[in-house]
Amino acid sequence: MKNSIGLMGLVVTAGMPSLVLAQVPAPQDDTAQVTVTGTRAAPRTSTQSLEPVDVISKRMIEATPSEELVETLASLIPSFSVQTLPALDATIFVRPARLRNLSPDQTLVLLNGKRLHRSAMMMNPSYGSAFQAPDLDQIPNSALKSIDVLREGAAAQYGSDAIAGVINLNLDDSAELRGFAQYGAQYEGDGAGPRYGVHGGLRSGSAFAAITAEYSDVGYTSRAVQSTNAAASQAAYPSLSFPNPDVHWGKPARQATRVAITSGVDVGTVSLYAFGTYGKGTGVGDFNYRGPVGSYASVFKTSSVFPGWDLLKLYPTGFTPHFGSDDDDMSLIGGARTETDGGLKVDLSVGYGRNKIAYFMTNSINASLGPNSPTSFDDGGVKQEETNFNLDASYAVQTDALAGPVVFAAGAEQRREQFTIIAGEPASYQFGPGARGTPALPCCSNGFPGYAPVNAGTWSQNSKAAYLDVSVPATASWNFNAAARYEDFNTFGNSVTYKLSSRFELSKEVAVRGTVSTGFRAPTPAQTYSEGLSQFLPSAAASITTTGRFSPVGPVAQILNQRAGVSIKPLEPESSRSYSMGVVWDSSFGLQATFDLFNVDIRHRLNTSTSYVLTPAENAALTALNIPNLQDIYSANFLQNDYDTRNTGGELVTTYGQPMGPGVLNLSAAVSRIETQITGGSRLLNVYSKQMTEDSLPKLRSTLSASYKVGAFEATSRLRYYGQWSDWTDAFPNTAQNSNAALSTYRAAYAPQVFPGISFLDLVLSYEVTRNVKVRVGADNVFNRYPAKAQWQTFRGLIYSRNTPYSTDGGYYYGRVEFKF
Repeated sequence: MKNSIGLMGLVVTAGMPSLVLAQVPAPQDDTAQVTVTGTRAAPRTSTQSLEPVDVISKRMIEATPSEELVETLASLIPSFSVQTLPALDATIFVRPARLRNLSPDQTLVLLNGKRLHRSAMMMNPSYGSAFQAPDLDQIPNSALKSIDVLREGAAAQYGSDAIAGVINLNLDDSAELRGFAQYGAQYEGDGAGPRYGVHGGLRSGSAFAAITAEYSDVGYTSRAVQSTNAAASQAAYPSLSFPNPDVHWGKPARQATRVAITSGVDVGTVSLYAFGTYGKGTGVGDFNYRGPVGSYASVFKTSSVFPGWDLLKLYPTGFTPHFGSDDDDMSLIGGARTETDGGLKVDLSVGYGRNKIAYFMTNSINASLGPNSPTSFDDGGVKQEETNFNLDASYAVQTDALAGPVVFAAGAEQRREQFTIIAGEPASYQFGPGARGTPALPCCSNGFPGYAPVNAGTWSQNSKAAYLDVSVPATASWNFNAAARYEDFNTFGNSVTYKLSSRFELSKEVAVRGTVSTGFRAPTPAQTYSEGLSQFLPSAAASITTTGRFSPVGPVAQILNQRAGVSIKPLEPESSRSYSMGVVWDSSFGLQATFDLFNVDIRHRLNTSTSYVLTPAENAALTALNIPNLQDIYSANFLQNDYDTRNTGGELVTTYGQPMGPGVLNLSAAVSRIETQITGGSRLLNVYSKQMTEDSLPKLRSTLSASYKVGAFEATSRLRYYGQWSDWTDAFPNTAQNSNAALSTYRAAYAPQVFPGISFLDLVLSYEVTRNVKVRVGADNVFNRYPAKAQWQTFRGLIYSRNTPYSTDGGYYYGRVEFKF
């Protein structure tokens, strides 16, 4: 069965190819393979690739305990990072994962070489960003035979989003029956739960089918103390016992079932294939505590509108809203490949992906409804759907003038992307009679207002693309690749991108490589059209603030554009230009090393605009439109293309493997140094926005690994280092109009907290009891290390910053039994 189109199955073809990421000649022996074999600490990056590629083997994946793929990648690849973000709306369930410290939606994700759909979750723009990226955690770890991470821009090959690079998830199609059972917990005893997985595959002639299923049920974690609100309430009501801690600051409780299927069969000269995934899960986390004293006291006020009703009778010691998410995800891709007698290879495929998230609140209240309010709410949901049609072809032209065949590739793609907001139940968004009483009672399901009918709707975007790609082995030592892509979107127009890559061997062991490329990321329908409300606590002294995020092409933007000095524009694509150069050393004594320097300039990045406080006249204009609830919005902001960045850095990967004594020793080191610089736009004018963008993630990260295998026993250690980074109070001013003098004054009172670098040691021991049974025990963060305590957000009750780029839950231990037949 043919499983690729292109020379050796490795040509990058841009219209969602079912191909690996770089052209790599067939190795002469096992040591030249780009994938790892037999050890978790073996080589990960191809020394023969024209660009830097990390190849994560199945053994390396299995050596990590997490059920979340983003955490697996973050522990193995230094240039890949993920934040925990507890109690930060829906991002506690779909966490931002970044390649080279760029936005999560600036990395393209492929499944078996085909574009994977996005999550329906878009980060709340109130927090300064609005990414909408695929949910990697929908893919079960045990379903993957390898992961390819291309650390290079590839929009000319793959289309929108591939600015930072590409992650290609390769499903396991092996014909075997295997499974595992795992149980783990944090050293503190929380975050505990089981994880189970099973894989079954069959082959008969050219036909094969494989299915992998995984289930996990993990409890919440909490590293917290009592918040200032709860402490003040306790002091005011000493006869009652207020919760301590009152918020679980950590990971939410999660329960999930994930399934992946892959199959294929040859029918004559045509190879048919189909694969896909399905996921269903639920999670629950905490929001900020609401007490009768402090920032949320307005919820507990009594109103003449509801005589005799007192929320303290329902929640005498306050309440912590519980925010929940039910996710339903699926993808299905099918296609046919063939090769003519003349050597033309063709791949035709269609793919559909859907991600649906339903949000709910429990232990809450809509105070404006008084005694008529429920305490649990259906807050509505969001849905993302994508359909892709791809035609890819390649042809190898033999010529005596060159060292090998020239491979030409071309293709076309048509995509449709659709985003839907589903309204919640009326009680979740209604402004009840208490909202207009004296005193006014806050509306909506407290903590996360439900989606109102005014927010609900369906918006779509269509695009068409065509590309050309050529790979040329100019000499035995020199290879280069060129690609160009034209893409047209019905929402904003067209884009042309290109990419040039080359590799030259200076000797049998040493080579240099380099790439120059352009790229883009198209705004999604969710970013362009969706609207929503948010409630947040800006500081310990502030009251609940309700703001609205509105479409930059909607009626609110049109009304505000009539104000002098206001210019809210339709969104346009983010665009990039990237350069990289590197050196490769593949020694004769088992040491391999790659070192790559890169520069990525991005223009027109999305940012949340200034919040505009609506005047009475503007509110009256909104009321005249007869759109419910708009007149009750205090302020409005918008997504806008308004700042530019430059990311520069270097990435070093070294590996060494040799027999030692009775066993085999494998060593590896990966180091990433990345600098982010604001080069233009509003964030350049605001010192806090600028510093938050440039310093909120570690510039230096490294992973050092060692494994030693003797017979049935194997030991693996991994040392992870995260460099210095900075964090801010949530109350920093976020408008470009603030003068630097005012910001300097503010900075004196709220200076950023600088967190020093920190290291974590992970250990794994495994023993093959029989040929069919293996036992594995391990621990992440063996020495139970914690970062420095947070300086600014402590009033909420958290101990450690919720913006950390690593876990703040301390050590985690686990045991695992694996079987195979």
